[in-house]
Amino acid sequence: MATIRDVAARAGVSVATASRALNGSGPASPGTVELVRRAADDLGYRVNKAARSLRTQRTDTIGLLLSDVRNPFFSDLAYVIEQAAAADHVSVITMNADERTDRQEAALRSLATQRVDGLIVVPQGGATLEVPTGMPLVLLDRRVDGSPAPVIQSDNELGSRQMIDHLVELGHRDIALVAGPQSSSSGRERLAACLAALEGHGCTPRPEWIVEGDFQERSGHVAAAALLDTTPRPTAVFAGDNLMAVGVLSEARKRGLRIGEDIAVVSFDDSRWFPLLDPPMTAVAQDVESLGLAAYRALKDLVAGRPSGDVVVPTRLVVRRSCTTSSIPARRSA
Repeated sequence: MATIRDVAARAGVSVATASRALNGSGPASPGTVELVRRAADDLGYRVNKAARSLRTQRTDTIGLLLSDVRNPFFSDLAYVIEQAAAADHVSVITMNADERTDRQEAALRSLATQRVDGLIVVPQGGATLEVPTGMPLVLLDRRVDGSPAPVIQSDNELGSRQMIDHLVELGHRDIALVAGPQSSSSGRERLAACLAALEGHGCTPRPEWIVEGDFQERSGHVAAAALLDTTPRPTAVFAGDNLMAVGVLSEARKRGLRIGEDIAVVSFDDSRWFPLLDPPMTAVAQDVESLGLAAYRALKDLVAGRPSGDVVVPTRLVVRRSCTTSSIPARRSA
């Protein structure tokens, strides 16, 4: 069985350098790390993580708690984080809270028993985070009031304003909002930014045109059913995330409404299949890769004892054909 000395000899470096390169326990240039890892692979050498854990009190494992694994936004985030961790030979234990505080509490207890080195958490609204004292923690997508943990999130204000400005520029003034849960920071921030942007354009929405959802598809259906029964009916519906947008879209089509012609439907959150819809859906795109990498790097710094801070990642408006001027009835286009 190959030893660390064999790997060092194969790579032409000292045993200490080989150990640092394989364990990430000290400085080593990228070239040296690659050279040592290639030598280890050639020899079939594997780091004894159990023994290393006893020495360093680290397991090279992190926990990732997502809000809803069915949401493509969160599954894509998980992929980015797992790929970044794999490059460092770090394992990721991923758990799902299903947008429920009780599931969050159970998941955090479970992750604590796994002796993970740190946690990346998408927190559920209205709940405190019960994590072991001293456990490195990074909050992703949402913040928790009073928590000192660094927060990695999209610019909710920018994205919401971009969409409202776009709708108003097209001529929409009767704009309804399917907001995310107001117990979550992202739900609150997106709604507040939408209302501020609408007010800036002189387009104060009717109270019945603001419906709170829960970031899941079913609530989009329920919200759309209420909105489409109002008189007058809004000409555009802005859903606070992609799953609620799908619910709105489905309910509108169920009623025989033509998207982009009879009513506009847009989303905060893009999806890889939004361009494939007929018509393709206009959306606020979040930079998933930048969010995931920033979250992993922030946790990596904390685990290593280095400071880390908040990161706000810009959004991008992706204009497609689900909100055109044809979706504004002539009687209300003035």
